[in-house]
Amino acid sequence: MTTSVHGHRLKSLLWAGLPILLVAILRPWTIRPIERSTPAGFEPGSFAASAWPRLLREASQTAVDVAELTATARAASSKARFVKGAGTVSAIDRQSRAGLMRVQLAGAKPGTVAIQIGPVIRGTALRDAASFIQFSDFINQFDYAAAANALNDYALRTVIASASLETVQGRPITFVGAVGKTAAGDGTLEIVPILLEVPATPGR
Repeated sequence: MTTSVHGHRLKSLLWAGLPILLVAILRPWTIRPIERSTPAGFEPGSFAASAWPRLLREASQTAVDVAELTATARAASSKARFVKGAGTVSAIDRQSRAGLMRVQLAGAKPGTVAIQIGPVIRGTALRDAASFIQFSDFINQFDYAAAANALNDYALRTVIASASLETVQGRPITFVGAVGKTAAGDGTLEIVPILLEVPATPGR
């Protein structure tokens, strides 16, 4: 009787373990290593280079005459914007690393603006004036800030560096650029340049 009971239990265990054994042998699954995908890091330089042509196009099409803003320059602007203008370079101010080119505006509304020439470019005007650059496009605020710095650096290297600042004083100039949400401390509008054009002097 005891032998019969043990035999019955053994058969039950074998039948219970048979599915597990078959699954282990057949292995109806695929074992793959866990793939750890790390998002590609933000490249500020590449972002600035790719965004610049679109930024230049938008600025050229939407810039307002800077003379319209100089009368209210001491008050904070409601938003960053693109501006354009023409005048004569009255001074190159390098008293600090945030150098300025001061321009006496031409036309019926005289005034003075300051074009940033570096080597330190202040503010986030280029980023903030562009309608196609939004905070939601970036993973975090650090990348958003890096985008602004990269655009400033791009302007410094490609626009300001080619302006021959040593010979520009006293000469006429036309410009397109961006102003931020606030004016400079003395009320003068500070412009980050996107386009600078200095007519060649006769004989050059």
